[in-house]
Amino acid sequence: MYDPAPDHEPASPSERAIYFGFFVVVFALFIAEVVHDYTPGKLTALLVFVFWMPLLVLHEAGHAVVAWLLGWHVGQVEIGIGKPLIRFRLGSASVTVRLVPVAGYVTSVPTRLRYPRFENALIYFAGPGVELIVAGGVLLWIGPERMFSISRDYGLIAWQSLALAAASQAIMNLIPYSVHTRDQKHPNDGLGIIVSFLRPVSYYAQMVGQTFDHEQQDWEAHDSADWWKRGR
Repeated sequence: MYDPAPDHEPASPSERAIYFGFFVVVFALFIAEVVHDYTPGKLTALLVFVFWMPLLVLHEAGHAVVAWLLGWHVGQVEIGIGKPLIRFRLGSASVTVRLVPVAGYVTSVPTRLRYPRFENALIYFAGPGVELIVAGGVLLWIGPERMFSISRDYGLIAWQSLALAAASQAIMNLIPYSVHTRDQKHPNDGLGIIVSFLRPVSYYAQMVGQTFDHEQQDWEAHDSADWWKRGR
C-alpha cells in the first residue's frame, strides 16, 4: 500500500512490445532451466512465478474491496512498480498496471469517522488476508499430508505451488517494515496495521471528504485546520 516509484506517462505500444519481449525472454530462460535435468519438482519454482501476478492482483483487490465495503473512498489501485503500462478507471478508482509485477498499493480515505483506526488496520490486513485464505483453502482442499509431500503428480504440484506463493506473499507483507521513496517512508501492510492504532483521530479526520483527482493522480487537499468540522 505504498508508492514505490515516481509516476510517468503510460508506455507506448512499441514500449509495451519491448517490455513484453523482455519478459518472454526471461520466462523462456526460466523454462529452459526447469527443462534441464528435468524433475517434476522443478515445476514449483516456475509455477510460483506464474501464480505471483494473479495473487498480487487479488492482494490489491482485497485492500480495495474491504475499503469500499467499509465506506471508504478508493482513489488508486496500483499493480506493479516502475513505468505504467496501462491505466484505466474502475468505479471511483484509478487503476494502473506497471512494468514489474512484484508489489503494489491502494490508497483510500474515510468518508466518515467510525472506528477509523480499526477500519484502517482491517484495510491493511485485507491484502495478505486474501492470500492467507487462498493458502488455507488449498490446504483444506488437498489435506496436510499431501500438501507437504514430494510428488510427481502435476496437479498436486500446481496446488502446492499456489499455496506456497500465496503463503509467501502473505508472510512477506505481514512482516513489519518501512518502504523508502523519494520523499518519505511508507509502512508496508504489517507495519501499517500497527501504525493504524497509533495515529490520532485527527489524522483520519483531515482526510474525510477528500476526493481523488484522476488527471493529477493525487488527492485534493483540504485545510487541516478545519478537520474537527469534517469529523462531526
